[in-house]
Amino acid sequence: MKSMFGLEIQCADDKPQYFQNLLLQLKQIASIFDSDDSLLITDSAMEAKVVKNMLMDRCILEETYTLSLIENPVATRLFTDYGFISEKNNHYLYQDMISIFRIESGKQVDIDMFLIQMEESIIAIEEQYKKSYIIDKENKEFMMKVARAYDIEVSIFDLDK
Repeated sequence: MKSMFGLEIQCADDKPQYFQNLLLQLKQIASIFDSDDSLLITDSAMEAKVVKNMLMDRCILEETYTLSLIENPVATRLFTDYGFISEKNNHYLYQDMISIFRIESGKQVDIDMFLIQMEESIIAIEEQYKKSYIIDKENKEFMMKVARAYDIEVSIFDLDK
């Protein structure tokens, strides 16, 4: 999972050519990792700052976002409520909306029951090194209570630190 930076351009729907021309200009001065509709995505805070300043100078910056790029996702039906799949088929989640946890220990039968209980809350699973489960940050306390009830040890990753 990698932190990325999204910059949304204020662009009329009837002007797709304007967006494409702007994207070409920005690619000459900054590294644009990906894009989706009117959202430009970069993988560096410095690059995001360069693009943000250019967009602000033109008065077309709509919003900025911190995103998580999920590299090996298993997306659930909840995924698009918390993120999007880009034109390059990359999976992104809005960091301010999610929490991530891993199961560290517990009996397998209890882990299985815990996951069944959490099934409706899981947005995606990242299968990079060790499985990471992504949930709505508002469900973090619920998840911890369920983990305690099943005697499961979990570790939580705070993305806003």
